[in-house]
Amino acid sequence: MRFIILSLLLFLSLGLTSFFHPIHLSVSEVNFNQESKSIEISSKVFIDDLEDGIVNIGGPRLHLFTENEVEDSDQWIKKYFDKNLKIKINDKDVAFSWVGRETDQKRDIQAVWVYLEVSGIRKVKNMELENTLLYDVHEDQRNMLHLKCNDTKKSWLFDLKKSIETIQW
Repeated sequence: MRFIILSLLLFLSLGLTSFFHPIHLSVSEVNFNQESKSIEISSKVFIDDLEDGIVNIGGPRLHLFTENEVEDSDQWIKKYFDKNLKIKINDKDVAFSWVGRETDQKRDIQAVWVYLEVSGIRKVKNMELENTLLYDVHEDQRNMLHLKCNDTKKSWLFDLKKSIETIQW
């Protein structure tokens, strides 16, 4: 009897992990494209966490990539990113333009890639990056950020204790 109960508990716990992801991590890439004079940003976040974050700022449950998706989902996602991903270039705040979003329907329906851009950047002397994505959703949230700019490649891991990094050239 004890074996049956333990087996049932193990089965239930394994089944529940398929509905929840135990790792709270986002990955972002920030690239300075000298040819187009733009900063290109791509971020991969878990869909359920992003939707929770949007609800936390007063938005609706988006139901991303379903037939019940909210019509203005892109505006809510951009609003959330504007609030939680900030970049200063040459000591000036910059605003993001929305490029788009996508998910891999065949391999990773749990995550979404969000694409943003900052245009009109001729030269980067210094950059300050602040990444607080999903801190309002999970206390153990970690945000990895990879930067390519001015022949430099740099990576950081942000968390609740450290959410800002600065680099100069």
